[in-house]
Amino acid sequence: MKTNKKNIVNQRQIIERKLKPWVNLRDAEIPPSGWIKAIRGALGLNTRQLAEHLGVEHSAILRLEQRESRGKATLGLINKVAHAMSCKLIYAIVPVHPYKDLEAIVENRAKALARELINRVDHSMQLESQGSGQAESQKPIERLAYDLKSKMDSRIWNKRPLFGGKRKS
Repeated sequence: MKTNKKNIVNQRQIIERKLKPWVNLRDAEIPPSGWIKAIRGALGLNTRQLAEHLGVEHSAILRLEQRESRGKATLGLINKVAHAMSCKLIYAIVPVHPYKDLEAIVENRAKALARELINRVDHSMQLESQGSGQAESQKPIERLAYDLKSKMDSRIWNKRPLFGGKRKS
């Protein structure tokens, strides 16, 4: 089944709008003890009381808080605990710095692939004494990156370089 490129672009725009409020929070630090323990403490709720709300043993809460602080607790369980504390779990996957949005990630990947493709051709041309030089190859990289991105060329997500060596992303 062929991917509908227009649908991908539309989906990205919809997701961008939904992510906008969360992007500013991407640098927020998780409390070292985890959110459950931090919120529970801020509410003045002890582990025994929380365990009672959830119908579990006191030790289960202690283990959960330890797992959460290590990033090993499931979202489902954290959500259940959040509800027991009259809170709501909200999570999002947001672009890491320096990317301001998903479009910037795709743009970066397209430019990296374009650079790789152009450099490969340029290298071959230099071997034949026809090289265009680094400064002249910038515009073709920009044009090719635009084409790759517009066509949603799946090669921008290839993990391995197209032609030997390490790919810089």
